Amino acid sequence: MDIFSSTSKQVESMVSTPKTQAPMPTREVENSHQMTKSDKENVQNKQDVTEKLNATVEKLNDNMKALDTNVKFGFNDEINVMFVNVMERSTGKMIRKIPTEEAMLLSEKMQEIIGTIFDKKG
Repeated sequence: MDIFSSTSKQVESMVSTPKTQAPMPTREVENSHQMTKSDKENVQNKQDVTEKLNATVEKLNDNMKALDTNVKFGFNDEINVMFVNVMERSTGKMIRKIPTEEAMLLSEKMQEIIGTIFDKKG
């Protein structure tokens, strides 16, 4: 009976105190949204172009004021397009917008579709 009692004590000690194992090695999850150097340069270039276009629009509008015309220029950041508003001088009512608002909305939606299909901005 001595064998049974010593064996049962060993089993109890094994069950009550689990062995500690070395922690499993882990690795960091890769972040697919990290920007590469070329991506950062592309974003910076795009920002530079946008800033230059906005400055150009301001200069054009200042020149149009000096010429006393009813033409105003603008820039749409969403689709990177310049547009022209022709206004009625006496009332300030818009006569025409080139390209039209509908054309700019269509272009914006097409870029979204391109982004969805090809996983990039058009």
